[in-house]
Amino acid sequence: MARKNHDEHYWTNNIDSSTHRAWSGYAFELVTITHLDAIKAALGIAGVSTSACTWRSKVDTAKTKRGAQIDLVIDRNDQVINLCEMKYSQGPFTIDKASSENLRNKIAAFKNETKTRKAIHLTMITTYGILKNEYSGMVQSELTGEDLFKAF
Repeated sequence: MARKNHDEHYWTNNIDSSTHRAWSGYAFELVTITHLDAIKAALGIAGVSTSACTWRSKVDTAKTKRGAQIDLVIDRNDQVINLCEMKYSQGPFTIDKASSENLRNKIAAFKNETKTRKAIHLTMITTYGILKNEYSGMVQSELTGEDLFKAF
């Protein structure tokens, strides 16, 4: 059954709801994906030939609980692959123990299933950067929402 809401201020009134956070995350991912040229420029690889896609593990996650999904894969002709994780947050994003393990699982699943021999660089694309802590060192490159809109 479709929910009908006639509140013209729905998004403002529900800015801290799970619905708004989910929508914000999807919207941020869509904006990010449509700015691939800006991402490449910010990474310093604008002149490198690349292919880009999303990636989902073929592992049956219901049985193994070890499947993975990667928001953006930038496969570069210089023998490097950027695995890009996009995170929307209202401040700097914190990589905690659980998200660190999740990111490591994604990298391991990608390497295992693709059998790539290329170097893997974890790239975090967040609204306001990542908070430096004991887990943030696993990130090779970090971009913010601001990087998506810089002239290059």
